[in-house]
Amino acid sequence: MNKITGTIVNYDSIFEGEIEFDHNIKKLKNTKNTNTKSYIIPGFIDLHCHGGGGFDTMDGNDAIDSMSKYHLSKGTTSILPTTWTSTFDHTLRSLNGFNSLINKNSNILGVHLEGPFINPSKLGAQPSRTQLPSKEFIENILKIAPIKTITLAPEIDNMRDFIPFLIEKKINVQFGHSLADSDCCEKYMNKYKVSFTHLYNAMSDNNHRKPGVLSSALSKGKFAEIICDLNHVSKESILIAKKCIPDLYAITDAISACGLSNGDYKFAGVDITKNDNKVVIKESGTLAGSIVNMHETFLNLLKINISLEDAVKMTSFSAAKYLNESTIGYLKEGNRSNFLVLDKDLNIEKIFLNGNLINE
Repeated sequence: MNKITGTIVNYDSIFEGEIEFDHNIKKLKNTKNTNTKSYIIPGFIDLHCHGGGGFDTMDGNDAIDSMSKYHLSKGTTSILPTTWTSTFDHTLRSLNGFNSLINKNSNILGVHLEGPFINPSKLGAQPSRTQLPSKEFIENILKIAPIKTITLAPEIDNMRDFIPFLIEKKINVQFGHSLADSDCCEKYMNKYKVSFTHLYNAMSDNNHRKPGVLSSALSKGKFAEIICDLNHVSKESILIAKKCIPDLYAITDAISACGLSNGDYKFAGVDITKNDNKVVIKESGTLAGSIVNMHETFLNLLKINISLEDAVKMTSFSAAKYLNESTIGYLKEGNRSNFLVLDKDLNIEKIFLNGNLINE
C-alpha cells in the first residue's frame, strides 16, 4: 500500500491530509502538521485534444498512443483523443485498433468526434469535408472505438432524428461549429444534456437581437468546454462564462505542434505557423487549435484569479461530471488513484495513473 501526504484540493474542499492507495484510494483522512509544502489534486481531464508532441489523432494508433502519453507527462490522466472533420474512410482508418489502447496503463477514455456533421459556413480551422448526419458512420466507428462525445451543428438537416439516436447510444452531444439560433439550440437543451464546443469560438454569438449558440450556452447551459490559453478567449470572457455555466470545463484543443519548437507545421493538411504560445493558419491568420497542455491551462486559470478549488473543478471535476465518470476528477475513498503532486510553486512533482507513478 502506498501513502502520500500534502494539502489535498478538491473542487469543494482544501485540507491537509493523507492518502493510502493502490489502484484505488483506500483511505483518505485529515491530518495536521504534515510539514509538507506539496499539493495533491485530481489528475487533469482533457475532453478535446487533437494531438501533441508532434503526433495527431488522425494519424492512427501509434500517433494516438504517443500523443496521449505526451499529455500524460503533463498531468492529463484522462483524455479524449479528438478527430477533425474528414471522410468516413479516413476517420475509420485513423481509429482502427483504438480499443486496444484503452487499458489500465492508459489515460485514454474514448474518442471525441469533432465533426464531420458541422456547418460548412462555420469551419474555423476545420477542413471543408462536412457531411450530413449519418447513423451508419456512427455505427461503424462504434465497432472500433467508444465515442464519448461528438461536436455537431444542430441546425443542419436531419438532426431531429440524429440527436436522439446519439443520446440512445450514450454519446454526449456538444454544439459547435454552428450558426444555429437560440431557439434551435434550446429545443434540444430542454430534452437532453448538451455541452458546447470551445465556447465562444466557431459559433453564432450573443447578438442582442438575434441570439445564437453562445446566447443559449450563457443563458441556459449547464456544461461547456472552453480553451484557456488566453488567446482564444479573453480573461473577462472566461470569467463571464464561469459565472453563467455551472460546470464549465477547460480543454486544450491542442494540436500536434503542442510541445514543439517555433516553426512551420501542418494541421489537417493546412500550413500553420507556431510562434511561442499561438498557432495560426499561414494563409488566413486564423487560430488553428492551441498549443497548451492542461497544466499550463491550470496555471492560466490561477493567473486570472480563479481560486485553486475552482481551477481543480474546471480541469477535472466538471469534465468527469459531464461524462458521468464518477470514479475520476475527485479525491475520495474508492475512486481511482489518478492524482498529481504539485510543489509549493504548483510545478508537477509526481503523476499517478491508477496508482502507478509515471514520472519522478
